[in-house]
Amino acid sequence: MLSFKTKQLDEKAPPGMKALVKGFKADGMDDDKAFALAWSIYNKKNEEKSRDPEEDEGYVEDYISEKTLSNGVSATDMEAVIVVAFNGGWSKAKDTFGLDKATYDLGKTIAKNIAKDIKSATNAPANSMIHFGSGVGKLNPAWLGSNGTPKTDLYSTSGINISLKQAGGSQVMSGYKEETLSTFNAAISSMGDNAPKEINKLMKELEPVLKKITVPGNVNTIIKSIKDKNTPKGVRAKVGSSKRTLNIKFNKKDYEAKKAEIIDWKAAMKALNPVFNDFFEENMEFRKFFVYEAATGEFKFAPDKYANSNWMVVFDPVSGTDNNIVQLSLGKNKPAPYIDTLAAKVKVRISPKTPTGSKVSAKGTASTVGSFRLTNDSVDEETFSGLLIKEQEKFNQELLTEEYLTEAKLFAKLKSWLSKLFRTVMKKMQQIAKKGYQAMMAYFEYQPESVDTTGLQLFGFK
Repeated sequence: MLSFKTKQLDEKAPPGMKALVKGFKADGMDDDKAFALAWSIYNKKNEEKSRDPEEDEGYVEDYISEKTLSNGVSATDMEAVIVVAFNGGWSKAKDTFGLDKATYDLGKTIAKNIAKDIKSATNAPANSMIHFGSGVGKLNPAWLGSNGTPKTDLYSTSGINISLKQAGGSQVMSGYKEETLSTFNAAISSMGDNAPKEINKLMKELEPVLKKITVPGNVNTIIKSIKDKNTPKGVRAKVGSSKRTLNIKFNKKDYEAKKAEIIDWKAAMKALNPVFNDFFEENMEFRKFFVYEAATGEFKFAPDKYANSNWMVVFDPVSGTDNNIVQLSLGKNKPAPYIDTLAAKVKVRISPKTPTGSKVSAKGTASTVGSFRLTNDSVDEETFSGLLIKEQEKFNQELLTEEYLTEAKLFAKLKSWLSKLFRTVMKKMQQIAKKGYQAMMAYFEYQPESVDTTGLQLFGFK
Protein backbone atom coordinates (compact mmCIF):
# COMPACT_ATOMS: atom_id res chain seq x y z
CA MET A 1 0.00 0.00 0.00
CA LEU A 2 1.29 3.47 -0.93
CA SER A 3 2.25 5.84 1.88
CA PHE A 4 0.37 9.12 2.22
CA LYS A 5 3.40 11.11 1.00
CA THR A 6 3.90 8.85 -2.01
CA LYS A 7 0.20 9.06 -2.89
CA GLN A 8 0.29 12.83 -2.51
CA LEU A 9 3.34 13.01 -4.78
CA ASP A 10 1.60 10.89 -7.43
CA GLU A 11 -1.50 13.06 -7.34
CA LYS A 12 0.14 16.49 -7.31
CA ALA A 13 3.25 16.01 -9.47
CA PRO A 14 3.01 16.51 -13.25
CA PRO A 15 3.24 13.31 -15.35
CA GLY A 16 6.79 12.01 -15.42
CA MET A 17 8.16 14.69 -13.08
CA LYS A 18 8.05 13.08 -9.63
CA ALA A 19 11.86 12.86 -9.49
CA LEU A 20 12.15 16.57 -10.24
CA VAL A 21 9.75 17.46 -7.43
CA LYS A 22 11.73 15.25 -5.02
CA GLY A 23 14.90 17.04 -6.10
CA PHE A 24 13.36 20.47 -5.43
CA LYS A 25 12.24 19.37 -1.97
CA ALA A 26 15.65 17.86 -1.22
CA ASP A 27 17.15 21.28 -2.00
CA GLY A 28 14.97 22.81 0.71
CA MET A 29 12.00 24.02 -1.34
CA ASP A 30 8.62 23.76 0.39
CA ASP A 31 5.90 21.50 -1.05
CA ASP A 32 3.73 24.20 -2.60
CA LYS A 33 6.64 25.88 -4.40
CA ALA A 34 8.13 22.57 -5.56
CA PHE A 35 4.84 21.42 -7.11
CA ALA A 36 4.10 24.87 -8.60
CA LEU A 37 7.52 25.07 -10.26
CA ALA A 38 7.23 21.54 -11.61
CA TRP A 39 3.82 22.29 -13.14
CA SER A 40 5.16 25.52 -14.63
CA ILE A 41 7.96 23.59 -16.35
CA TYR A 42 5.55 20.90 -17.52
CA ASN A 43 3.10 23.44 -18.98
CA LYS A 44 5.84 25.34 -20.80
CA LYS A 45 7.08 22.13 -22.39
CA ASN A 46 3.58 21.33 -23.61
CA GLU A 47 3.22 24.85 -25.03
CA GLU A 48 6.44 24.37 -27.02
CA LYS A 49 5.26 21.03 -28.40
CA SER A 50 1.89 22.41 -29.45
CA ARG A 51 3.32 25.51 -31.14
CA ASP A 52 2.97 25.43 -34.95
CA PRO A 53 6.29 26.74 -36.30
CA GLU A 54 4.62 27.94 -39.51
CA GLU A 55 2.37 30.25 -37.51
CA ASP A 56 5.34 32.31 -36.47
CA GLU A 57 8.49 31.47 -38.38
CA GLY A 58 11.47 32.52 -36.30
CA TYR A 59 9.45 33.60 -33.25
CA VAL A 60 11.19 35.93 -30.86
CA GLU A 61 14.61 34.87 -29.72
CA ASP A 62 13.83 36.27 -26.25
CA TYR A 63 11.50 33.30 -25.81
CA ILE A 64 14.59 31.27 -25.01
CA SER A 65 14.92 33.21 -21.79
CA GLU A 66 11.60 31.83 -20.59
CA LYS A 67 12.70 28.22 -20.92
CA THR A 68 13.65 26.38 -17.75
CA LEU A 69 16.57 24.04 -17.13
CA SER A 70 16.09 20.64 -15.51
CA ASN A 71 17.21 22.11 -12.18
CA GLY A 72 14.18 24.40 -12.22
CA VAL A 73 16.10 27.63 -12.97
CA SER A 74 15.03 29.70 -15.99
CA ALA A 75 17.65 30.30 -18.66
CA THR A 76 17.89 34.02 -17.84
CA ASP A 77 18.25 33.33 -14.13
CA MET A 78 20.88 30.68 -14.88
CA GLU A 79 22.96 33.31 -16.66
CA ALA A 80 22.85 35.43 -13.52
CA VAL A 81 23.63 32.42 -11.29
CA ILE A 82 26.76 31.74 -13.37
CA VAL A 83 27.81 35.40 -13.05
CA VAL A 84 27.32 35.35 -9.27
CA ALA A 85 29.26 32.07 -9.02
CA PHE A 86 32.06 33.56 -11.17
CA ASN A 87 32.22 36.60 -8.88
CA GLY A 88 32.79 34.51 -5.76
CA GLY A 89 29.38 33.18 -4.82
CA TRP A 90 26.33 34.55 -3.04
CA SER A 91 28.17 35.96 -0.03
CA LYS A 92 31.07 37.56 -1.94
CA ALA A 93 29.53 38.84 -5.22
CA LYS A 94 28.91 42.60 -5.30
CA ASP A 95 25.67 42.17 -7.24
CA THR A 96 23.22 39.28 -7.35
CA PHE A 97 21.29 40.72 -10.35
CA GLY A 98 17.82 40.34 -8.87
CA LEU A 99 18.20 36.66 -7.95
CA ASP A 100 16.77 35.25 -4.75
CA LYS A 101 18.91 32.97 -2.61
CA ALA A 102 16.72 29.92 -3.31
CA THR A 103 17.15 30.25 -7.07
CA TYR A 104 20.90 30.70 -6.71
CA ASP A 105 21.13 27.63 -4.52
CA LEU A 106 19.23 25.57 -7.11
CA GLY A 107 21.75 26.34 -9.85
CA LYS A 108 24.97 27.01 -7.95
CA THR A 109 26.53 23.54 -8.27
CA ILE A 110 26.30 23.55 -12.06
CA ALA A 111 27.14 27.28 -12.23
CA LYS A 112 30.36 26.91 -10.22
CA ASN A 113 31.65 24.30 -12.65
CA ILE A 114 30.79 26.49 -15.65
CA ALA A 115 32.33 29.58 -14.02
CA LYS A 116 35.52 27.66 -13.30
CA ASP A 117 35.86 26.65 -16.96
CA ILE A 118 35.17 30.22 -18.13
CA LYS A 119 37.93 31.58 -15.89
CA SER A 120 40.37 28.97 -17.14
CA ALA A 121 39.60 29.49 -20.87
CA THR A 122 39.20 33.28 -21.07
CA ASN A 123 41.48 34.48 -18.25
CA ALA A 124 38.79 36.96 -17.27
CA PRO A 125 39.73 38.56 -13.91
CA ALA A 126 37.97 37.39 -10.76
CA ASN A 127 34.89 39.35 -9.69
CA SER A 128 34.76 41.10 -13.09
CA MET A 129 31.66 39.48 -14.64
CA ILE A 130 28.41 41.37 -15.31
CA HIS A 131 25.04 39.98 -16.42
CA PHE A 132 23.70 41.73 -19.55
CA GLY A 133 20.15 40.82 -18.55
CA SER A 134 17.00 41.18 -20.62
CA GLY A 135 17.89 44.51 -22.23
CA VAL A 136 18.57 45.12 -25.92
CA GLY A 137 21.72 46.21 -27.69
CA LYS A 138 22.13 49.42 -29.67
CA LEU A 139 21.77 48.56 -33.37
CA ASN A 140 23.94 49.85 -36.17
CA PRO A 141 21.78 52.29 -38.23
CA ALA A 142 22.76 50.33 -41.36
CA TRP A 143 21.24 47.11 -40.00
CA LEU A 144 18.02 46.09 -41.79
CA GLY A 145 16.45 44.10 -38.96
CA SER A 146 15.01 45.40 -35.70
CA ASN A 147 15.85 42.49 -33.40
CA GLY A 148 18.07 44.05 -30.74
CA THR A 149 18.58 40.87 -28.73
CA PRO A 150 22.29 41.05 -27.81
CA LYS A 151 24.77 38.37 -28.73
CA THR A 152 26.31 38.82 -25.28
CA ASP A 153 24.72 37.31 -22.18
CA LEU A 154 27.49 38.09 -19.70
CA TYR A 155 30.60 40.21 -20.01
CA SER A 156 33.75 40.97 -18.10
CA THR A 157 35.06 44.46 -17.46
CA SER A 158 38.24 43.23 -19.16
CA GLY A 159 36.51 43.08 -22.57
CA ILE A 160 35.43 39.43 -22.53
CA ASN A 161 31.89 39.34 -24.00
CA ILE A 162 30.35 35.90 -23.69
CA SER A 163 27.48 34.38 -25.63
CA LEU A 164 26.04 31.65 -23.42
CA LYS A 165 24.36 28.67 -25.09
CA GLN A 166 22.76 25.63 -23.56
CA ALA A 167 23.98 22.40 -25.13
CA GLY A 168 21.23 20.89 -27.27
CA GLY A 169 19.16 24.09 -27.40
CA SER A 170 18.65 26.33 -30.41
CA GLN A 171 16.11 28.86 -31.60
CA VAL A 172 15.55 30.76 -34.85
CA MET A 173 15.66 34.48 -34.15
CA SER A 174 12.85 36.85 -35.01
CA GLY A 175 13.16 38.77 -38.28
CA TYR A 176 15.18 35.94 -39.83
CA LYS A 177 15.01 37.29 -43.40
CA GLU A 178 16.20 40.80 -42.48
CA GLU A 179 18.86 39.37 -40.18
CA THR A 180 20.36 37.14 -42.87
CA LEU A 181 20.30 39.89 -45.51
CA SER A 182 22.03 42.29 -43.12
CA THR A 183 24.56 39.59 -42.24
CA PHE A 184 25.24 39.15 -45.97
CA ASN A 185 25.90 42.90 -46.32
CA ALA A 186 28.17 42.92 -43.28
CA ALA A 187 30.10 39.92 -44.61
CA ILE A 188 30.87 41.48 -48.01
CA SER A 189 31.89 44.71 -46.28
CA SER A 190 34.31 42.85 -44.00
CA MET A 191 35.51 40.73 -46.90
CA GLY A 192 36.33 43.86 -48.92
CA ASP A 193 38.44 45.22 -46.08
CA ASN A 194 40.23 41.97 -45.31
CA ALA A 195 40.29 39.98 -48.55
CA PRO A 196 40.33 42.55 -51.39
CA LYS A 197 42.10 40.23 -53.84
CA GLU A 198 39.09 37.91 -53.86
CA ILE A 199 37.31 40.40 -56.11
CA ASN A 200 39.73 39.48 -58.90
CA LYS A 201 38.24 35.98 -58.83
CA LEU A 202 34.78 37.46 -59.26
CA MET A 203 35.94 39.54 -62.24
CA LYS A 204 37.51 36.48 -63.84
CA GLU A 205 34.25 34.56 -63.46
CA LEU A 206 32.19 37.43 -64.88
CA GLU A 207 34.30 37.96 -68.01
CA PRO A 208 33.16 34.96 -70.11
CA VAL A 209 29.52 35.77 -69.35
CA LEU A 210 29.97 39.42 -70.33
CA LYS A 211 31.47 38.33 -73.65
CA LYS A 212 28.11 36.81 -74.52
CA ILE A 213 26.03 39.79 -73.45
CA THR A 214 25.51 42.02 -76.49
CA VAL A 215 22.63 44.20 -77.59
CA PRO A 216 20.45 42.61 -80.26
CA GLY A 217 20.57 44.45 -83.51
CA ASN A 218 19.38 48.00 -83.02
CA VAL A 219 16.70 47.46 -85.61
CA ASN A 220 13.14 46.76 -84.58
CA THR A 221 12.71 44.07 -87.21
CA ILE A 222 15.76 42.24 -85.87
CA ILE A 223 14.37 42.45 -82.35
CA LYS A 224 11.09 41.06 -83.61
CA SER A 225 12.82 38.25 -85.49
CA ILE A 226 14.75 37.25 -82.37
CA LYS A 227 11.55 37.14 -80.37
CA ASP A 228 9.45 35.49 -83.08
CA LYS A 229 12.29 33.43 -84.59
CA ASN A 230 11.30 34.68 -88.05
CA THR A 231 13.59 36.19 -90.67
CA PRO A 232 12.29 39.47 -92.18
CA LYS A 233 12.61 40.22 -95.90
CA GLY A 234 14.41 43.47 -95.16
CA VAL A 235 14.36 46.82 -93.39
CA ARG A 236 13.37 50.30 -94.50
CA ALA A 237 16.11 52.79 -93.74
CA LYS A 238 16.69 56.52 -93.99
CA VAL A 239 19.50 57.81 -96.21
CA GLY A 240 21.72 60.32 -94.46
CA SER A 241 20.01 63.53 -93.37
CA SER A 242 17.65 63.61 -96.34
CA LYS A 243 14.03 62.50 -96.36
CA ARG A 244 14.78 59.78 -98.90
CA THR A 245 14.44 56.17 -97.74
CA LEU A 246 15.36 52.86 -99.26
CA ASN A 247 14.53 49.21 -98.76
CA ILE A 248 17.38 46.90 -97.77
CA LYS A 249 16.69 43.30 -98.67
CA PHE A 250 18.17 40.61 -96.47
CA ASN A 251 19.83 37.44 -97.63
CA LYS A 252 18.10 34.86 -95.45
CA LYS A 253 21.09 32.52 -95.09
CA ASP A 254 23.53 35.32 -94.28
CA TYR A 255 21.01 36.97 -91.97
CA GLU A 256 20.40 33.80 -89.97
CA ALA A 257 24.15 33.25 -89.62
CA LYS A 258 24.70 36.81 -88.41
CA LYS A 259 21.66 36.72 -86.14
CA ALA A 260 23.07 33.65 -84.41
CA GLU A 261 25.96 35.83 -83.22
CA ILE A 262 23.57 38.28 -81.58
CA ILE A 263 22.22 37.65 -78.09
CA ASP A 264 19.42 39.42 -76.28
CA TRP A 265 21.44 41.18 -73.57
CA LYS A 266 18.46 41.51 -71.24
CA ALA A 267 17.93 37.75 -71.23
CA ALA A 268 21.65 37.08 -71.03
CA MET A 269 21.98 39.54 -68.16
CA LYS A 270 20.16 37.01 -66.00
CA ALA A 271 23.20 34.78 -66.46
CA LEU A 272 25.12 37.17 -64.19
CA ASN A 273 23.10 36.18 -61.12
CA PRO A 274 24.42 32.59 -60.99
CA VAL A 275 27.97 33.95 -61.28
CA PHE A 276 27.49 36.13 -58.20
CA ASN A 277 25.59 33.36 -56.40
CA ASP A 278 28.29 30.75 -56.99
CA PHE A 279 31.03 33.17 -56.05
CA PHE A 280 29.53 34.08 -52.67
CA GLU A 281 28.20 30.63 -51.83
CA GLU A 282 31.46 28.82 -52.58
CA ASN A 283 33.96 31.47 -51.51
CA MET A 284 35.48 30.54 -48.14
CA GLU A 285 36.43 34.12 -47.31
CA PHE A 286 32.83 35.23 -47.71
CA ARG A 287 31.51 32.30 -45.68
CA LYS A 288 34.05 33.01 -42.97
CA PHE A 289 32.92 36.62 -42.56
CA PHE A 290 29.24 35.63 -42.80
CA VAL A 291 29.71 33.15 -39.94
CA TYR A 292 31.79 35.71 -38.04
CA GLU A 293 29.02 38.30 -38.15
CA ALA A 294 26.31 35.74 -37.34
CA ALA A 295 28.28 34.61 -34.30
CA THR A 296 29.55 37.94 -32.96
CA GLY A 297 27.14 40.64 -34.13
CA GLU A 298 30.16 42.92 -34.54
CA PHE A 299 28.66 45.01 -37.36
CA LYS A 300 25.09 44.70 -36.08
CA PHE A 301 25.99 46.24 -32.72
CA ALA A 302 28.81 48.48 -33.93
CA PRO A 303 27.88 51.35 -31.56
CA ASP A 304 27.53 49.02 -28.55
CA LYS A 305 30.74 47.59 -27.11
CA TYR A 306 28.91 45.09 -24.88
CA ALA A 307 26.17 43.63 -27.12
CA ASN A 308 28.55 41.92 -29.58
CA SER A 309 30.28 38.77 -28.36
CA ASN A 310 33.86 37.58 -28.74
CA TRP A 311 33.55 34.30 -26.81
CA MET A 312 30.96 31.54 -26.79
CA VAL A 313 30.21 29.10 -23.98
CA VAL A 314 28.07 26.07 -24.78
CA PHE A 315 27.38 24.80 -21.29
CA ASP A 316 26.37 21.40 -19.99
CA PRO A 317 22.98 21.92 -18.27
CA VAL A 318 23.16 18.63 -16.37
CA SER A 319 26.39 18.89 -14.40
CA GLY A 320 28.21 21.92 -15.84
CA THR A 321 31.36 19.87 -16.35
CA ASP A 322 31.17 19.12 -20.08
CA ASN A 323 31.34 22.67 -21.46
CA ASN A 324 32.62 23.85 -24.82
CA ILE A 325 34.27 27.28 -24.63
CA VAL A 326 35.61 28.89 -27.82
CA GLN A 327 36.93 32.27 -28.83
CA LEU A 328 35.02 33.91 -31.69
CA SER A 329 37.06 37.03 -32.33
CA LEU A 330 40.72 38.04 -31.98
CA GLY A 331 39.88 41.73 -32.42
CA LYS A 332 37.87 43.95 -34.75
CA ASN A 333 37.19 42.10 -38.01
CA LYS A 334 39.54 39.30 -36.96
CA PRO A 335 37.81 35.91 -36.88
CA ALA A 336 39.27 33.35 -34.45
CA PRO A 337 40.27 29.88 -35.76
CA TYR A 338 36.93 28.43 -34.60
CA ILE A 339 35.16 30.60 -37.19
CA ASP A 340 37.25 29.07 -40.01
CA THR A 341 36.38 25.59 -38.78
CA LEU A 342 32.67 26.38 -38.65
CA ALA A 343 32.68 28.17 -42.03
CA ALA A 344 33.93 25.00 -43.71
CA LYS A 345 30.75 23.22 -42.59
CA VAL A 346 28.20 25.99 -43.04
CA LYS A 347 26.16 26.44 -46.21
CA VAL A 348 24.83 29.78 -47.44
CA ARG A 349 22.20 29.88 -50.20
CA ILE A 350 21.29 33.15 -51.91
CA SER A 351 18.11 33.89 -53.86
CA PRO A 352 18.67 37.06 -55.91
CA LYS A 353 16.14 39.49 -57.25
CA THR A 354 15.67 39.38 -61.02
CA PRO A 355 17.49 42.40 -62.48
CA THR A 356 15.03 44.81 -64.09
CA GLY A 357 17.73 46.09 -66.40
CA SER A 358 16.57 48.23 -69.29
CA LYS A 359 13.67 47.55 -71.58
CA VAL A 360 13.19 47.74 -75.32
CA SER A 361 10.78 50.54 -76.13
CA ALA A 362 7.72 49.74 -78.24
CA LYS A 363 8.34 53.02 -80.08
CA GLY A 364 10.79 53.56 -82.93
CA THR A 365 9.98 54.02 -86.58
CA ALA A 366 11.43 53.19 -90.01
CA SER A 367 12.51 56.81 -90.40
CA THR A 368 15.02 56.26 -87.61
CA VAL A 369 16.38 53.07 -89.13
CA GLY A 370 14.07 51.09 -86.89
CA SER A 371 16.17 52.06 -83.86
CA PHE A 372 14.94 51.23 -80.36
CA ARG A 373 15.80 52.73 -77.02
CA LEU A 374 16.80 51.04 -73.78
CA THR A 375 14.75 52.74 -71.11
CA ASN A 376 14.58 52.64 -67.35
CA ASP A 377 13.64 55.83 -65.53
CA SER A 378 15.48 54.84 -62.38
CA VAL A 379 18.66 53.53 -63.99
CA ASP A 380 21.90 55.12 -62.89
CA GLU A 381 24.63 55.84 -65.41
CA GLU A 382 26.97 53.96 -63.09
CA THR A 383 25.26 50.65 -63.88
CA PHE A 384 25.65 48.09 -66.60
CA SER A 385 22.22 49.08 -67.92
CA GLY A 386 23.11 52.78 -67.82
CA LEU A 387 26.27 52.19 -69.80
CA LEU A 388 24.32 50.28 -72.46
CA ILE A 389 21.82 53.14 -72.75
CA LYS A 390 24.61 55.66 -73.29
CA GLU A 391 26.46 53.50 -75.82
CA GLN A 392 23.16 52.70 -77.57
CA GLU A 393 22.51 56.39 -78.15
CA LYS A 394 25.95 56.80 -79.72
CA PHE A 395 25.37 53.90 -82.06
CA ASN A 396 21.95 55.21 -83.09
CA GLN A 397 23.50 58.53 -84.03
CA GLU A 398 26.19 56.82 -86.10
CA LEU A 399 23.54 54.94 -88.09
CA LEU A 400 21.56 58.11 -88.71
CA THR A 401 24.54 59.86 -90.30
CA GLU A 402 25.29 57.03 -92.76
CA GLU A 403 24.92 58.08 -96.38
CA TYR A 404 24.03 54.62 -97.58
CA LEU A 405 23.33 51.50 -95.55
CA THR A 406 23.70 48.04 -96.97
CA GLU A 407 23.07 44.75 -95.24
CA ALA A 408 26.79 44.09 -95.03
CA LYS A 409 27.48 47.56 -93.64
CA LEU A 410 24.70 47.22 -91.08
CA PHE A 411 26.11 44.00 -89.68
CA ALA A 412 29.71 45.18 -89.90
CA LYS A 413 28.87 48.29 -87.90
CA LEU A 414 26.87 46.25 -85.41
CA LYS A 415 29.69 43.75 -84.94
CA SER A 416 32.25 46.52 -84.50
CA TRP A 417 30.03 48.29 -81.99
CA LEU A 418 29.48 45.13 -79.97
CA SER A 419 33.23 44.49 -79.83
CA LYS A 420 33.84 48.03 -78.58
CA LEU A 421 30.98 47.68 -76.13
CA PHE A 422 32.58 44.62 -74.52
CA ARG A 423 35.90 46.41 -74.13
CA THR A 424 34.10 49.40 -72.61
CA VAL A 425 32.21 47.18 -70.17
CA MET A 426 35.39 45.37 -69.11
CA LYS A 427 37.24 48.64 -68.57
CA LYS A 428 34.35 49.98 -66.51
CA MET A 429 34.17 46.78 -64.47
CA GLN A 430 37.86 47.09 -63.58
CA GLN A 431 37.25 50.65 -62.38
CA ILE A 432 34.19 49.64 -60.36
CA ALA A 433 36.01 46.65 -58.82
CA LYS A 434 38.43 49.04 -57.14
CA LYS A 435 35.47 50.37 -55.14
CA GLY A 436 34.65 46.93 -53.72
CA TYR A 437 32.01 44.23 -53.79
CA GLN A 438 29.03 46.46 -53.08
CA ALA A 439 29.95 48.69 -56.01
CA MET A 440 30.23 45.64 -58.29
CA MET A 441 26.86 44.33 -57.15
CA ALA A 442 25.22 47.71 -57.71
CA TYR A 443 26.81 48.06 -61.15
CA PHE A 444 25.44 44.72 -62.36
CA GLU A 445 22.17 45.17 -60.42
CA TYR A 446 22.75 42.08 -58.30
CA GLN A 447 20.66 42.19 -55.15
CA PRO A 448 19.84 39.28 -52.84
CA GLU A 449 16.13 38.74 -52.27
CA SER A 450 16.78 36.33 -49.41
CA VAL A 451 19.63 34.40 -47.81
CA ASP A 452 19.24 30.99 -46.21
CA THR A 453 21.70 29.01 -44.13
CA THR A 454 22.36 25.60 -42.66
CA GLY A 455 24.76 24.88 -39.82
CA LEU A 456 24.31 28.13 -37.83
CA GLN A 457 21.59 27.01 -35.42
CA LEU A 458 23.67 28.01 -32.39
CA PHE A 459 23.44 31.66 -33.43
CA GLY A 460 19.72 31.93 -34.14
CA PHE A 461 20.04 31.03 -37.83
CA LYS A 462 19.01 27.81 -39.58
